[in-house]
Amino acid sequence: MIHLRVISPASHSDAAVALLVESKSVANVVVLRGAAVDPVGDMITCDVAPEDASYIVGDLRRMGLAQLGAIDIDEIDSSISAGSRRAEESAVGKSADSVIWENVSARIDNEGLLSGGMVALFAFAGVIAAVAILIDSSPIVVGAMALCPDFGPIAAFAVGVVRRDRRRARGGLIAMLVGFGAGIAAAFVAVTVLTMTGVSPDSFDTSNNTLAQTIAAPNIYSVVVAACAGAAGMLSVTLGKAGALVGVAVSITTIPAAADIGLSLSYGDWASVEGAAGQLALNIASLLASATLMLAFQRRRFHRRDRLRRPTG
Repeated sequence: MIHLRVISPASHSDAAVALLVESKSVANVVVLRGAAVDPVGDMITCDVAPEDASYIVGDLRRMGLAQLGAIDIDEIDSSISAGSRRAEESAVGKSADSVIWENVSARIDNEGLLSGGMVALFAFAGVIAAVAILIDSSPIVVGAMALCPDFGPIAAFAVGVVRRDRRRARGGLIAMLVGFGAGIAAAFVAVTVLTMTGVSPDSFDTSNNTLAQTIAAPNIYSVVVAACAGAAGMLSVTLGKAGALVGVAVSITTIPAAADIGLSLSYGDWASVEGAAGQLALNIASLLASATLMLAFQRRRFHRRDRLRRPTG
């Protein structure tokens, strides 16, 4: 169940309470008159079936409560209540497939926009991936792919495009460009230092290195994998299934390609730089397109049902 806490001016409270009580997917409605001090008003709490939470929040927002008061959303791990059970049974669909759109936006802002921590993770992932390429180690490169926070900016861009939010779309692009730039730079510096100290060889032969050959050779399979990963990743973000994002992370050749660019620049292998850059660009373009299309499809379904459930006129 989803727990809502609403701060409402007294003039709007009766309408808000009536909305909640009349909804079959809402249970445990509580009103505390005059409980709110800043802003002044009443506090209303209730539990909502996850399938209908965003619709109920939308109704409350249309009443102006987001501007005049506040609407807080919490996820309840367990609710021992016959009323909650009836509310969940009344909701259309399954709770596992429900999308709390307000939570999606909050999650994207936390994980998809530029921050110092994000840049550091990109840089560390770039160094790890570069070492993996040097020693041709698939397990290590998988670790770098799982560490890299590259899907957050991609999701932020998709949300920004679908919701026509230029700030968020631009923020996602900037985070992605800066992040991959940090990964490339970190890989270049790390490989240069390792070469200067004699840890890495003075020259790098890609002919016997499976990872290097694969990364620097983009093809149609790269598009198919990245497109599926982008759609699956966006689905996991909207549904709040963080575990699925690990699979997405280790299936796309983004940070390995960025690391290969830095490594190849260090060794002056311009053919590999070109191939890895093509791989990175192809993966990013496919991820952005498929993630945006998946989100647009989900939002269209949401808006269609929202229009159908509201009376016309």
